Amino acid sequence: MAKLVRGASADAIGRHAATLAAHAADADAATLLGLVERIDIMPGQLGLQLEPAALSNLINIAPDDLDQTCLNRSFPFQIRKRGVETKIILNDAPSGTDDTLIRNLAKAHAWVERLKAGETFSKIAASDHTSKRRIQQLVGLAFLAPDIIRDVLAGRQPIGFTSEWCLRHDLPSDWTQQRKLLATL
Repeated sequence: MAKLVRGASADAIGRHAATLAAHAADADAATLLGLVERIDIMPGQLGLQLEPAALSNLINIAPDDLDQTCLNRSFPFQIRKRGVETKIILNDAPSGTDDTLIRNLAKAHAWVERLKAGETFSKIAASDHTSKRRIQQLVGLAFLAPDIIRDVLAGRQPIGFTSEWCLRHDLPSDWTQQRKLLATL
């Protein structure tokens, strides 16, 4: 904010920042898009240019007081396939918690305990109303490296590491190999 408005006092910077924060929290997508003049998508790069008149009107300053160089930003990104959808992943954006993956981690640990107690895959499948195959596909989650589990619980897992991915791929038992594999997702 200090760079956005040329010659602004500390008090003015605080007011402008509060105005923008309040607007971002309360505005709908259409209103926020009204602040955007242009979006350019290039290979591995997303360019964003803000509309000077709309932004200056929002924070109640003259458009000439805005530093035009701060209105243009560039963000690196990757395109990742996740199931049938394709997502643009900004390099600094966290993937977020995956509640389904977390539930399946918990189930896998519970299933391993039941297997150790002598239950069969068939009995577990019948009592949990799922298929024996699904249990066999997901039970490997119980053997993930502790740091990978912590990352999943904190929402820092790779974007491609999902329950759906686990159903289609076998996880190596070696923790170093697990880390290498997940680094490619």
